[in-house]
Amino acid sequence: MGEIVIEGLEKTFHATRVLHALDLHVAEGEFVTLLGPSGCGKTTTLRCVAGLETPTSGRISIGAQTVADGERASFVPPHKRRVGMVFQSYAIWPHMSALSNVEFPLRRRKQGSRAEQRAAAERALEAVGMSAYASRYPHELSGGQQQRIALARGLVAAGEVMLYDEPLSNLDAKLRVKMRDEVRRLHDEFGHTSIYVTHDQEEAFAISDRIVIMNGGRIEQAGTPREIFSSPETRYVADFVGYENILELGEVAADGTRAVAAGLPVSGLSGAQPGDAVAFRSGSVKPGTGDGAALAFAATPSREVYTGEEMLVRLTTTDGTELTARVPADEELPVDRSSAFHVAAADLVLLHH
Repeated sequence: MGEIVIEGLEKTFHATRVLHALDLHVAEGEFVTLLGPSGCGKTTTLRCVAGLETPTSGRISIGAQTVADGERASFVPPHKRRVGMVFQSYAIWPHMSALSNVEFPLRRRKQGSRAEQRAAAERALEAVGMSAYASRYPHELSGGQQQRIALARGLVAAGEVMLYDEPLSNLDAKLRVKMRDEVRRLHDEFGHTSIYVTHDQEEAFAISDRIVIMNGGRIEQAGTPREIFSSPETRYVADFVGYENILELGEVAADGTRAVAAGLPVSGLSGAQPGDAVAFRSGSVKPGTGDGAALAFAATPSREVYTGEEMLVRLTTTDGTELTARVPADEELPVDRSSAFHVAAADLVLLHH
């Protein structure tokens, strides 16, 4: 079994705690992405699973093997964990050919005969489309080709688990899209249990079975890409995944269905309480009064930003609240003149305090 179980994981660097009692279960064959900004603890978590960092406390199991246990002071070193890892910097040896780089983990572990090591490395190179470059050295390869070598090396090192630490960050945008699809294809082909670290939301949504959003060394929310995108549970997650408009509720009706947010009446809620907030994306703001809209208001468009097919428009309500709308680029709004706008109930997300 290749499941990964993390229980109560904590890590402290120089009296600064960077992971706080982290609990995470990654099922066998699942592709989970740790998503968040720099410094949120995602890479430290990954390095603890890989054995490159020793947890301050907590327990990590890979399959049936406990690889770290703070209570029992037990720790399995990286080369005995049968885990493949791909780094942001590629981390391939410049003095070795592509084939030798891929063979290296097997040779270091003395895993199999020399012929078996060579055959496994050749199969991995074939899987990433690099068989023709087996004899080339890193300086003779492009960035994308070097990353494929790193992927192949990870594949031969992996028993049942693959770990990825921002592996595509150094590639240009077009190649990044191509390589993220390659990473997912290899995951589906080999069936590894995978943990992937990135700060790129689009990347995370494109390749993950489940996304874990981290903040300050804690898990803020975990769910499928659709759940994270459509149903954020906290203001931090809503802001992080692109809900440009977040309004705190003030006065709330006793039945929790209606409230006032930034001076604007809001209806169609369920279980709202004072201190909660409502969030909605810029694309949910529509011109006009909108019959039956949950949120209707007058605002003055004051600034437009052209983004290609769309325009981002800054709106200022009559009481000075600033909101953002997203409209087609060919749609003209009367700048510096008050107009009606609305948001449908289905586009509002209630965020509990």
